[in-house]
Amino acid sequence: MEIRGAGNVLGPEQSGHMMSVGYDLYLKLLEEAVQEEKGEIPKPRVDCAAELLVSANLPSDYVPDAGQRVDLYRRIALIRTDEQKGDMLDELIDRFGEPPREAVALLDIALLRSRASEQGISEIKEQDGRLLLTFAQTDFARLSALCGDDSFRGRLLLNAGSTPYLSLRLNKGETPLDMAETLVGKYAQTA
Repeated sequence: MEIRGAGNVLGPEQSGHMMSVGYDLYLKLLEEAVQEEKGEIPKPRVDCAAELLVSANLPSDYVPDAGQRVDLYRRIALIRTDEQKGDMLDELIDRFGEPPREAVALLDIALLRSRASEQGISEIKEQDGRLLLTFAQTDFARLSALCGDDSFRGRLLLNAGSTPYLSLRLNKGETPLDMAETLVGKYAQTA
């Protein structure tokens, strides 16, 4: 479908009212239905919330039209790969000029949320000079491997309460977004 297009699968005869649920959700539902027919159990998707003390938005003086900003926010939220991020950045530059730091941070956070979701991280939060990562399901072997990483020695803790989470103390000069990207990347390497 990605190569030849959706064809009649997305036509009204086959898909019903695909436009009422949206193309991306429709593809997700279609993929799950195909997996179910094959007898496979679809992997549950974890949505990651990111609460970082970083200015991340499309300023009105950069994208003056509110409708365009809403559409861009929606499209930025769908970023899943470096290539998609690069394409969006190129589009912003082509349409509106060099993006401000806030717009670039918005793209970075969208990609961070996607990568974290793929790893089962449900929340990334900055609080009191720390990054807190909460997981949909706790994989103690992977978390132990991450805690043993030399680059986090003495400042990464696993809090094993009713909802286990990782806590990373930020050093002076470290930006929360960069450290969140590093932490998620290192956690991905433990798989």
